[in-house]
Amino acid sequence: EMNIRQTLFQFILRRQPKRQVVMRPWDKVRTVAILYDCGTPYAIERMLDTDNKRIDFFTIPDKKEIHWLTHCPSSSVQYHLRAYQYDLLIDLTQQPSLTLQYMAMYFRADFKVGRHICDGIHDLTINTPAQNTPNYLLEQILRYIQMFTTKQS
Repeated sequence: EMNIRQTLFQFILRRQPKRQVVMRPWDKVRTVAILYDCGTPYAIERMLDTDNKRIDFFTIPDKKEIHWLTHCPSSSVQYHLRAYQYDLLIDLTQQPSLTLQYMAMYFRADFKVGRHICDGIHDLTINTPAQNTPNYLLEQILRYIQMFTTKQS
């Protein structure tokens, strides 16, 4: 059952339109979407330099907004995810979840970064221990973004 769902997800992922990937230095990032499955957005937000940045938080939708067979979010949730263009998607998902993978896929973001859970969604994946916290993952992501963008500029 899970294999069929995962296969369907991979099929849909491969059919997504190609994106132009743009990695900006952190100080040039203006809009950030944060996808999370545990922890509190307030603790996460305190870790970010939010000067002149719009930060939007997203988590797993209500059960009635998730298709029971595929675990795909409803079309209204998909519309909401696609409604805004972000400079950066930070996916702090800790546990594999098809619903959250769909959500990460549907975001319109110039650059997507997250923990290595599923191939093909993120432009940069971070391998971290399974028992890490969202805060630890965010520290690693910010460190890598700053490291890569400093070398480029």
